[in-house]
Parts: sequence; structure tokens; C-alpha cells
Amino acid sequence: MEGYAAMHRRNREFFSLDRTALAACGLLTLFFSGGCGSNTHSSDNGGGSGAGGELGTGGSPFNTSGGSSGSTGTGGSFAGSSGGGAAGSLGSGGFPAAGGQEGLGGNPSEGGSSGSGGGTTSAGGQTSTTGNDAGTACTKQITPSMDCSAPLAPGDDKSCMVGTRQYYLYAPKNFNVCKPAALVIDAHGATQTAQSQLLGMPPFCIGAGTCWNGPGSGWRLEAEAPDGGFILVTPSSATSGNTWDPTTDPPVMMQIIDAVKKVATIDPKRIYFTGISNGAELSYWTACANPGVFAGISPNSGGVMGGAQCNTLSVPQSDIQFDDMPDFAFSDSQSTVTNMAKTDNCKEGPIPWKTIDSTTTDPICLKDPDDNATTLVPCNTITPAVMPTTCQLWDQCDGGTKVVFCQVAAGTLHGAANAAIDGHIIYENSTHLNTPSLAWRFFNGL
Repeated sequence: MEGYAAMHRRNREFFSLDRTALAACGLLTLFFSGGCGSNTHSSDNGGGSGAGGELGTGGSPFNTSGGSSGSTGTGGSFAGSSGGGAAGSLGSGGFPAAGGQEGLGGNPSEGGSSGSGGGTTSAGGQTSTTGNDAGTACTKQITPSMDCSAPLAPGDDKSCMVGTRQYYLYAPKNFNVCKPAALVIDAHGATQTAQSQLLGMPPFCIGAGTCWNGPGSGWRLEAEAPDGGFILVTPSSATSGNTWDPTTDPPVMMQIIDAVKKVATIDPKRIYFTGISNGAELSYWTACANPGVFAGISPNSGGVMGGAQCNTLSVPQSDIQFDDMPDFAFSDSQSTVTNMAKTDNCKEGPIPWKTIDSTTTDPICLKDPDDNATTLVPCNTITPAVMPTTCQLWDQCDGGTKVVFCQVAAGTLHGAANAAIDGHIIYENSTHLNTPSLAWRFFNGL
């Protein structure tokens, strides 16, 4: 598991709270805008693609010459009647401290076409030459820039505007400019900021020694993980109280998507929306008002409080919802996700989907959920064993959609008196649950 510490610091929400905000009504008005109240190709014609060549030596993204090119890999074999695609060679240089990207072979589900090898790089930015089904080459060279109108490059980290509205645009270093990218929008909660959702802020405290840390939601670091590579957008609310509006804000989210499409090639089947609390509401408001745009949503600690727009959808919507029983928003989260399953006409469920516990190696957990510089580890390495989070699945839904509700085990970091807040700030939870990693696996399985 070497490399987790370098890949991640994780997963909690920063809220500006004071002692008076802990009253039941105050909690509701604080976090909500309302008041109280692995895919594989199916291969009929053949087997897998060939192995890639050896890695080329690294070139500097700021020099005019790249590293040496990698060697060509062996060709793939196919069981079908037509020949297998030869593996592409590795592109040289261009990507910081590493060789170029691996050239892709022919489509493993189709025989006969061989992918072309990797090319060379010159100036900064990522350049790769990748084979595709027809053997044609894709060569792109993009220089990192702070200009929001410039093509997006690996490692770009920008503050951008749509009209008068700010959003942060981030492409991790493993962002592949030669392939259509997934896009994730991650919305902060009420009273929160885009900066705290993206990167976190110093701990805030209620009374002496009762503190919550805030290294962000964890979605930025999920993008940096080996199986990430997606573009991340973190929008800012326009109100003085940093809350989202169900009428004015969903159109702004759509404008942001359009703006990102102008600087990057976005896979229209891999656009997702996530958020916490009031940001969770925004994910429902936006997705349900724009059916068919989002392949999946992942709301945390918040449902749609009486939002009729999710009761009837022209296109079914996949949804994975997280919440914790002591949270004051739990009933809204639960009722909203079960309503989504009904709207999607799911014919099976709820049935167990996944249990996160000490015997499961798949889920990734926080090693120490109260450490501001935390690392990720497999859940089964944590001692004492973490309390389980249980997830229920609704399946056989219209359009191949799925719906999941994960009831996160109750947080206990700050005692019974603060159970509702521990339950609501779900990014920091003593059960060590990592919601972005679980949600991203759900999205990739759709």
C-alpha cells in the first residue's frame, strides 16, 4: 500500500459554527437554505490487447526536448478470426518526472485493428500518441496555463468565472488529454466555502477541545488517485451566507459545465454531481432539473426538502446517498433516495450492496479521522476494528440506473452531546469511511 500517504489527505467538511448554532433549529438553518422544519469490454471476436512497451525516460515539461521513447510492447492475441491489435509504444518525455503515456493497442473487443505507438514530446504539457480502433493517432500538446479560456492541461489549478460566479477548475497530473474525461462537480455546504470544500481550512472548535478538522471533501485527492484522472469543479455560492438556491443556482451549474467543455473534451456519459448538506440539495436540484445530464450523483448528509422536481423524471437518475443516523438531515436523505428508486422504477431492492468493515480489503479508510494530515489505508488494517457502514442497493431500474443508500455508522469523536454534528460532517467520521472513494467506484460501475 505504499503511496497512499503521497496520494491522499482526506475527507472532512469545515463549517463555521458557534455554540449557539447547535440548537436543533439552528442546525437546520445553518446547513440548509430552508428554515426549521471495473469495466471490461465484452469480446465476442477476440481476446485482450497486447502489453505496452517499457517506460521511456522522463522529459521536463518546461524544456524543449522530451525523454527518450519507450519500446514497443508485444502484440495482443485474439481468439476470433481476425488478428489482434499490436500494443502501442510508450510516448517519450513530456509528463513531469516520468515517461510519456502508454500507447493503447486496438480495441480488445474488435479484432484486426492495431493501435499505433506513442510519439515524442517537445514543449511542456502532456503529449501522447495513442492507438485507437482504426489505428489512427491522437497527438496533443497542451501547455499549463492560468487562463481559464485556454485548453486544460494536466496539473492545471485555476480560479475561473462564469459571469459573476466563481468556480475552481482542477485537472490532476494523471489527466489524459487524449481521451474524453469524466467531470465531477463538488458543492460545499451552507456557510462553507469552495476553498474549504476543495482544500480544507484550519480546525474549528465548539467549546474547549471539541474540534473538527477540515482538509476538504476528499474529491480533489480522489482525482489524483491512480484510477482517478477526472476533472474537478468546485463552485462558489453567490450569497453572503454561502447557501445555494434551488431556482437560480442549477442554471449556473449548467453554465459551468458548458464552460469546461470549451477547454476540455468531456465524456457526456461521465458527468457527476456531489455535495454535502446544502450542496447535497444542490446536486438533487440540478440533476432533477436537467434529466439525462448527470450519469450519477452522490449527495452527503442532505436530501431534497419537499423538492417535487425529483418525483417525475423523463430520464432515470443513478444516485448514491450517504448519511448518518444522528444527523438531523437523515430522514430527508433516506426519503429522497427511496423516492429516487421509485422514480427510476427499480424492480429489485433494497438489497445489501456493500459493507465496509474490518474484513473488507476493497474500501479505503482514513488511518486517523481526527488527524489534519491523515493518510489512507485499507480498512482491514485499522485497529481497533471500525464500526461497519451498511449500504442498500436498488437495482433493475429503468435505463440501467442504480440507487444506493449508505447508512454510515454513528460518529463518536466528540461525544453524545455532539452526535448530530458528528453525523452531519460526514467527511470526518470515526468509522473511517471514505465517501469519495466509494462513490467513485459506484460511478465507474454504472
